[in-house]
Amino acid sequence: QFHTTTNNPIMAAVAAPEAATKENSTPKNAEEAVEKAPLSPDTKAFNAIKQAISMVGRTVQGGEVRFLHRALRNLGRVRRALTAPALLRGLNLGYPEGDARLAELRAFIGGDVVPMDEDDTDEKDKSGEDTRVPEVQLFMQLLTIAYLIDNKKLAESAKCSKGLIEQANETRNAVTNELVAKCFYFYSWTHELVGSSSTIRGDLFAALRTSTLHDDEAGQAVVLNLLFRNFLNHNLVDQAQRLASKTVFPQTAPNSEAARYLYYQGRVDAIQLEYTRAYSNLELAIRKAPKGAIGFLQSATKLSIIVKMLLGDIPKRDVFRQPDLERSLRPYLSLTQAVRVGDLKQFQTVVDTHKALFIEQKNYTLILRLRHNVIKTGVRRISTSYSRISLSDVATKLQLDGPEDAEYIVAKAIRDGVIDASINHADGYMRSNELVDVYATAEPQEAFHRRIQFCLNLYNDSVRAMQFPPNAYRKYLEKPNSRAEVSEDDLEGILDDMEY
Repeated sequence: QFHTTTNNPIMAAVAAPEAATKENSTPKNAEEAVEKAPLSPDTKAFNAIKQAISMVGRTVQGGEVRFLHRALRNLGRVRRALTAPALLRGLNLGYPEGDARLAELRAFIGGDVVPMDEDDTDEKDKSGEDTRVPEVQLFMQLLTIAYLIDNKKLAESAKCSKGLIEQANETRNAVTNELVAKCFYFYSWTHELVGSSSTIRGDLFAALRTSTLHDDEAGQAVVLNLLFRNFLNHNLVDQAQRLASKTVFPQTAPNSEAARYLYYQGRVDAIQLEYTRAYSNLELAIRKAPKGAIGFLQSATKLSIIVKMLLGDIPKRDVFRQPDLERSLRPYLSLTQAVRVGDLKQFQTVVDTHKALFIEQKNYTLILRLRHNVIKTGVRRISTSYSRISLSDVATKLQLDGPEDAEYIVAKAIRDGVIDASINHADGYMRSNELVDVYATAEPQEAFHRRIQFCLNLYNDSVRAMQFPPNAYRKYLEKPNSRAEVSEDDLEGILDDMEY
């Protein structure tokens, strides 16, 4: 029977694929098992570094900046996966063996030197991209500084950033503006962490001058924000104000940098008592900020709450119920409740309880200004509740020292337009006037004007932020020859009409 089956051509044709499948099943399963095996953290980190380097290399080779933008956007993801062996192995892709800068970076990172693999040596041949170019070296130095910061090697990161800036100034060109701007960001950050940010102010001004001369709008936006942050960290508000008056923030800057600029402008305006402009800038900063920037949103929201209360308004409760901000805004919720009620004792208790936190967040000076708003709120409540009340009772309700202080505060509230009342100095009482219909005043018109102005600004910002694919308009254009012929025909027709 076996002999008959093997000699049958039909059975042999059916049995041949089955035998081949059985023979190849074991190697194929082995390959799948190897592919499904989990990669080590070092391998994952190196693959991420290699992918980012490939994007930078494609930018240098083809001049397409979008690949560099993608590599910079993925910098945070690569940074979270970094390990020392992977970083040392990645440096081999950007530097030749024996390079002095390579030796410095290895010394900063520490650990054993990772030898070059055959895959690393043949990387250029496999991908067709030269990875040992200055742009890739800048990117690898950024990763090295990020690794040093994450591992609390702050002194080493500051030293490494000096060499980074020297090479960045030499490598600057139209393609790598975004990369150079990121280098200055890390340069400023490392010196801020070690407490020497005041020493780099000259370098930042030189970078701003160079970016302006080269029409580098990305560099201008980043360096301007770094200078504002530097001034505010050292309480140099007047210098920050002068810098804002002498410079123009680029309109084509990304939303993240525009949000930072508006936040710093809002803080400067708040310190300079320009509360209306400060609140407008802070609201725009919150709207422009990326949704994932939780820390920035927390800082901007805290400052906007204070500025809104300084304007005499009370923030809505929905502001304090946002999931990502609710916990960090609890001290400011207690502060808002004290201001809304007009209870000076409760306000002072909240300030004393969270004084250390307010000082750390650099909002303590602005919060102390709210004491006058608490008193104004109390005076407004008293004026609404009583048509006539003695100044001694006002002092008792507001917890003031005596009727003289109460008379001074009520007189100031009347002058500022907080309340509509009059003071009888001889008899020592305050009389509230009848309430005026608000719709008979110009206040509704001003409110509509503010809303319309906000909508128009939002529309203009949206139009400016629109982006289109490069050269997408060409397919809609006519051929140059046909356009020239049509123009000549039209011209001949016009001349004929003129003759008649």
